Amino acid sequence: MAELSIQLTKKQQELLLRGLRFVRSSVALDTRDYSEQVGEQRTSQYADIAAMESLVSGAKIVETAAAV
Repeated sequence: MAELSIQLTKKQQELLLRGLRFVRSSVALDTRDYSEQVGEQRTSQYADIAAMESLVSGAKIVETAAAV
């Protein structure tokens, strides 16, 4: 994954982390019949989510975020 630097307010950071927890739960609760391929996809999705959580958790916290 490419290096990315982001600035968030504490509220934005908390909201994004909460959303990522929801996404992780959604992956865990997916009701597809289990197969090795499904297990591999799920593991890959967990890794992607963990990478995003790491990025968001490491974001520089600012008083007000820049407008996009």
